[in-house]
Amino acid sequence: MALRKSIPQAELREKLTPEQRASGPTYQASRGGWFPEPKKPVPGTPKGQQPTQ
Repeated sequence: MALRKSIPQAELREKLTPEQRASGPTYQASRGGWFPEPKKPVPGTPKGQQPTQ
């Protein structure tokens, strides 16, 4: 059996759940790698308070 040098992105994507596909790390060149997306503020929430979910 021969080893593959690369794996198609479609094959990797099939293994993810829909939640994992929707959110994931993004590449940030200024920070030098893959990092999770920062949480976005909820409109109408005062600074320093976390929204309750």
